[in-house]
Amino acid sequence: MPFVPYHNSAGQSKIVKFGGLLTTEFLEPPPGRCFLFRQTYRHNVEGPVPDNLRKLINSSDRPKGPPPHFHQFQTEYFRVESGVMGINVDGQVKRVTAADGEVSVKAGSVHNFFIHPDSEESMTVYLSASDSGMDYQLDRIFFENWYGYWHDALLHDGGLDWIQFLAIQDGGDAYTPAPAWCPFRRQVGYWTCVIVGRWIGGLLGYKPFFREYTTDWDFAVAKMKGSFFQRHLVHDAYAAEKSWDEQVALEAPSRPENAEFEPWVQDMSPKALTLPSPKYERGVFVDDAGRRSNGINGHSNGVNGHNGVNGHANVSSLNFHGTQSRSYFMHSTFPGSSQAQCPVSLRYSRHHPA
Repeated sequence: MPFVPYHNSAGQSKIVKFGGLLTTEFLEPPPGRCFLFRQTYRHNVEGPVPDNLRKLINSSDRPKGPPPHFHQFQTEYFRVESGVMGINVDGQVKRVTAADGEVSVKAGSVHNFFIHPDSEESMTVYLSASDSGMDYQLDRIFFENWYGYWHDALLHDGGLDWIQFLAIQDGGDAYTPAPAWCPFRRQVGYWTCVIVGRWIGGLLGYKPFFREYTTDWDFAVAKMKGSFFQRHLVHDAYAAEKSWDEQVALEAPSRPENAEFEPWVQDMSPKALTLPSPKYERGVFVDDAGRRSNGINGHSNGVNGHNGVNGHANVSSLNFHGTQSRSYFMHSTFPGSSQAQCPVSLRYSRHHPA
């Protein structure tokens, strides 16, 4: 079934996979190159690590470099910064160091590179490729998705799904050749990736790119829309989504009333009745309930509100001949009965001098 990512790495110029076995730092490409990144492979990760990662490190599937592949339309370039890189080009294995400068692999050559056993701890290399101008080519989008899927599939799914692998490889002009004994191995490998990965995989819901991994999602969507078999896998509604600040600006200044359904859209949990402390100014009791009023039909301290007249608390404040009177309503619930209002009158008295 189509793959669903386990983690999110979109928007990160430096991505770390397999607990640090593989680190990729995307850089600005030079003219004529469609990508550039600085990549470090390590032999091991020390210290306490999750069991699934330790199991992978100790297995033959430990990430040492990509599997054998070829690029139909692009030339790839390598420059070692530190350590020793091994590279296999059409069956010829070479040992490359920083002293060798930049080396290239021409389009159509079956190759793979890896951290050489002679590297003491790690290998760091700069990778780039020519810009073919095609929709599906080696670029940042492809590598974000390939390394993201490679990480999740090996650690959490127990291995690569063949159709998903071909779909992602096809999305980056990276094709797996047929076995060496097969005639026309490159042609067979290319059309297998296209037919199974793009055409059949696309119809079955397999995508070459995932938003969870992809920084420039608009570009990835444009790529997939170029394929009849994949355009149904992308949606445009995300482009209309408003930013958080715009969503906040849409918040209504007041909440609409809901007639007899109003209680169900409020917090109905019982709350203790709290009384404000009496306030005196120059020896006169001051009731500031009116100051807190939010208006008629409001939701707090207003007529017909929830803390005003006909509400649930703080009903009235009346003066009778120098006596300050204040009444409260509170909810009481009795076994076997519905919620009822019980008036409780509290009176504060102060006799003013004549």
